[in-house]
Amino acid sequence: MTLTSAIEAYLDSLQVDRACSKHTLAAYSRDLRQFADHAASDLPAPLQSVTRAQLESFLASLSKKGQDPRSISRKTSALRQLFKFCCLELGLAENPAENLASPKLPRNLPKSLSRTDVDKLIAALEPGIAYSREAIAPALQARDRAMLVLLYATGLRVSELVGLTPHQLDLTQGYLRVRGKGQKERIVPFAPVAGELVRTYIEKHRGALSPRTEHLFINHLGGALSRQAFWKTLKTLAELAGIQSTLSPHVLRHSFATHLLEGGMNLRGLQMLLGHSDLSTTQIYTQITPEHLKDAHRRYHPRGE
Repeated sequence: MTLTSAIEAYLDSLQVDRACSKHTLAAYSRDLRQFADHAASDLPAPLQSVTRAQLESFLASLSKKGQDPRSISRKTSALRQLFKFCCLELGLAENPAENLASPKLPRNLPKSLSRTDVDKLIAALEPGIAYSREAIAPALQARDRAMLVLLYATGLRVSELVGLTPHQLDLTQGYLRVRGKGQKERIVPFAPVAGELVRTYIEKHRGALSPRTEHLFINHLGGALSRQAFWKTLKTLAELAGIQSTLSPHVLRHSFATHLLEGGMNLRGLQMLLGHSDLSTTQIYTQITPEHLKDAHRRYHPRGE
């Protein structure tokens, strides 16, 4: 079996057996095919001919080109997973990627908005963006209000937000069900104000956009709203609100997490809301709000004073 055919088999397994999202599949495909292209000049056809030296040479070439360590780390992980699959499923005798080292990553703190900036952003939703198509402008503005407030209320990933369908939300009880990374389902509550904005959008405005999809949030043509389109909408609203810092859907997700932790939520609860598979991923937020954690310790520990 050739390296290329092994990559195809692995990608098929990710799609069928692990139900990976199309975005994850696209990233793995780019990373693995980049290695295949790099190795094509000196790699014999059989998969068994791949060596540890070729893998390390590929990663070293990325570093010399100045590629971001996080990108190299992702590619390293993709290679480890590929050859693990080859050993388990395709009969490869030795794993050349076993214990393949990843570059050390800086532990950057997530960026988040202040509560004041969040208030300014939400205030900018009224009257909202001045859309050129007057007939559907109120519907688009109602959609924007529902999307942005729901995102801040739930901390969803942007792919989860734009992928929502109405049946995933219980507006009466105030929660939604969402499938995150690895198709893991979680339940996320939201405040009544977010529920009312979504209800208003569904009942009074969504129909004006002539829906052609089951997605909850749709574009001016009635199709599913893309992540890129939501990003542009958010950027425009940030400009209207006079927010100077860079704003993205992920920054709002971090703001959701940071403000909950500042309000006293424990890490385990925050982990469940964010859909993190590992608590260590959530623990990075403890570096953002140490004073709030100290205050909580003083209040609740029997010898905190």
